[in-house]
Amino acid sequence: MKKLAYKGDEIVLALGFFDGVHLGHQALLNETINIGKTKGYKTGVVTFKEHPLELIFPKYSPWLITSNDEKQAMILELGIDYVFLNAFNSKLMKLTPEKFIVDYLLKKYKVKTIVVGFNYNFGYKGTGTTADLIALGEKYGFTVSIVPPCIVDKNRVSSSYVRELISCGQVEEVKTFLGRDYALTGKVVEGKGLGRQYGIPTANLQLQKKIVLPNTGVYFTYVYHKGECFYGLTNLGFNPTFEKHPFSIETYIFNFEEDIYGDEITIVFKKKIRNEIKFNNINELILQIKDDIEYVREHYIN
Repeated sequence: MKKLAYKGDEIVLALGFFDGVHLGHQALLNETINIGKTKGYKTGVVTFKEHPLELIFPKYSPWLITSNDEKQAMILELGIDYVFLNAFNSKLMKLTPEKFIVDYLLKKYKVKTIVVGFNYNFGYKGTGTTADLIALGEKYGFTVSIVPPCIVDKNRVSSSYVRELISCGQVEEVKTFLGRDYALTGKVVEGKGLGRQYGIPTANLQLQKKIVLPNTGVYFTYVYHKGECFYGLTNLGFNPTFEKHPFSIETYIFNFEEDIYGDEITIVFKKKIRNEIKFNNINELILQIKDDIEYVREHYIN
């Protein structure tokens, strides 16, 4: 979806980092869209390219659910007019809550309403609260809409909770809170070619840095390549059968023989099949992979 250039329209702004664009984020964005439609305003999201903790406490900065490109595309697809994806830097970090609102937002955009989550904090050291935001709205002439927490299966939907589910390999549960299956997108790169030697070629995925991954093991997946969908069997791990083997994401694609080195593919995780296993030799490993392929073929394809 094409990104629009802001032309000074009166606007409703949603604020937040929006990693994953999960169901809680979607509720906030839908509120933004509804206000925009009711009042006749454009809608926008102000967010950051880097998680603020990358600058504030790098050691505690989380691995992310979505890349910037994915996040922006998802927000636009929901119906938001503008996504303002800005750098988070030391100058911005030091702004007081009032300076953040006035200098960072009001001087750039014709803000009529600001929409935030119930636990939104802003300004230097996160000292600004939703109560402060309401007070600033009264002072500077904009309204504030605060969206309550999104509760699903008695759990509050949050990016940190979704990250926890992904990292534990609970890919089936992730959909309940993310609103879609978890997926990874990356470029296919050359591996060691061992699978091809044994008649089981795999696509090795190269990812952007700091994207949260399911824990090691074997997963039933869908693989999207150039608009087509295929079944896949994806292994994430260090392949402990071999010493000092680097971490890899390798996918066997069913009924697929194309050379796709350098192409981008998306792997959609449907179900975890088993944990990673250390075998005594490569023959045992190959036999297990063939068993995994037959298991998927029998239980999920036929």
